[in-house]
Amino acid sequence: MNAASTAYVTCTVSGKTYTWHFTGVTSIEHNLALNLDNEAAQGEDIVNGAKNLSDQVALQVIETDTEHSPGWASTMLAAMRSLKKGRHLCKVITSMATYDKMLLSEITATQDEENQDGWSGELVFMEYIPVSSGNSNNKTDNNSSTRRNTGNTGTKKVLTPFQQLLSQALGK
Repeated sequence: MNAASTAYVTCTVSGKTYTWHFTGVTSIEHNLALNLDNEAAQGEDIVNGAKNLSDQVALQVIETDTEHSPGWASTMLAAMRSLKKGRHLCKVITSMATYDKMLLSEITATQDEENQDGWSGELVFMEYIPVSSGNSNNKTDNNSSTRRNTGNTGTKKVLTPFQQLLSQALGK
């Protein structure tokens, strides 16, 4: 098996640390993005509306029983599925970077003619950014993944320009 790069996943569950090394990692995609809010509040610079998005790492992997014991590939798929279903925080280690607090958000696995004794597919990990606690006002948090109401909670009547002119003329 000739793998283009290497990567592995480690996770601590119930006080025990597990590490999964893949038969082969054929590619690794790093997605590090910033969301530029083009509609920043009036008078603010667009940079002030920029928010960090969760880092994402996608691993293209190959798992096969031929280089391991029988049942290895299915055990690896079951382990990855368990990580996803349990929403366990993982560490993803690649040759380019190490990512902490990652959630396995997507698994695709294909068994075909090329890999009859296993599977090949993609594992997508997304950085977990918790909603900050202790922010009791209605301002949005820099890295919040939850939308918050930033509007006025009072009931203010919006007047049309004609109504505003009429109100001024009547002195109200």
